[in-house]
Amino acid sequence: MSLFRPIASTVILAIACSAQASITDFSESFLTNSSNWRGSSSATLLNWSGTGGPDDGSFVTSVFNLSSTSAGGYPATVFRASTSLGSSGGAFAGNWIGAGATNLTFDFRHDLAEALTITLRVATPQNYPGAAAFASVTVAPNVWSTVSFDISATSSQWVSFEGSNYATVLSNIGAMQLGFVVPTALAGQNIVGNFDMTNFAITPAPGACALLALAGMTGRRRRPQ
Repeated sequence: MSLFRPIASTVILAIACSAQASITDFSESFLTNSSNWRGSSSATLLNWSGTGGPDDGSFVTSVFNLSSTSAGGYPATVFRASTSLGSSGGAFAGNWIGAGATNLTFDFRHDLAEALTITLRVATPQNYPGAAAFASVTVAPNVWSTVSFDISATSSQWVSFEGSNYATVLSNIGAMQLGFVVPTALAGQNIVGNFDMTNFAITPAPGACALLALAGMTGRRRRPQ
């Protein structure tokens, strides 16, 4: 019995943690196609390229004309994924809080004339309510850049929960949108922009599961024989 208890508790902890790990194991590099991700319209599949990404790998492209935008208006959406569209087989969907998701990253490139502030919106499967965030740095034109969002509860990047709150939205994710704040000088112009993306990933910070598992194993090693 003296050996069984710590072993059993460690196994139970591992099972509980692994049950929540799938979301933070998720990554999308579009190895063979667009994985049912869409562009500015949910009806438009992204263009796919097998080479030319940041590591000369695959990526997807969204084409967007800025003529419909306005200065100070809503950010333009250029990438979208949702469970209703079958994007990435829905592998990103679920309870991000329970999974310990704290960071979201992707590689991004565009060919507009000005640097862009990239935006993120995540939402429930019904696409409302959602949570919106702005990236902390801008992305220069014509170069692959890694964009990172702190999606933890205390992140200063969140700008809106659409009348809801962090816990309600992040515990039931089923839709995502990536976009950009339209620069004033480009708003409303008949300019066609190309927006490339790959290596989308949701990751955790070192969390309670890892610390508790370590504590459990340490306790087992120190137990008198």
